[in-house]
Amino acid sequence: MQGPYVIMTRGFGNVVENGKIIGFELNMRIPYYRGTFLSLVHYLSLAVDGQPLPESQLRVLLGGRVFTIPQMKEADDVRWAYGAPATLRALKPGGLEPGLHEVEIGVVIRKSYFPPEDPEKLYGFFDLWKDGQYTPYIEAPLVISKRMTLVQ
Repeated sequence: MQGPYVIMTRGFGNVVENGKIIGFELNMRIPYYRGTFLSLVHYLSLAVDGQPLPESQLRVLLGGRVFTIPQMKEADDVRWAYGAPATLRALKPGGLEPGLHEVEIGVVIRKSYFPPEDPEKLYGFFDLWKDGQYTPYIEAPLVISKRMTLVQ
């Protein structure tokens, strides 16, 4: 499984703009053996030290562009290649304190080539099954956590 390689230790730190810490970021790899378009990342979440961050505070930096989570879901022209890092940024004034943190990412990648046998197996995403027509396969989120040290 690729889980241990998704959250990268390189790139974990606070983000400074105009002399102020506006948040923190970390690099991550796609937990899918093929890579995919950014729009097929169905779900992405981040929690630090057991505290989930609201989707509105998250940004994804990939291919020289910055995406909010809703924008990411529309980015069908941006490919996230297997092994290539993307940066997950959290807008949190003051960032994180230096020291050890438990970082947890939740992610779901839609696999468009593998439809479900039964729409009831969509784990609560019932709105994706419309009138018995084809829908991408959705599975429960892959949750990956890693202890990381933030150095100032």
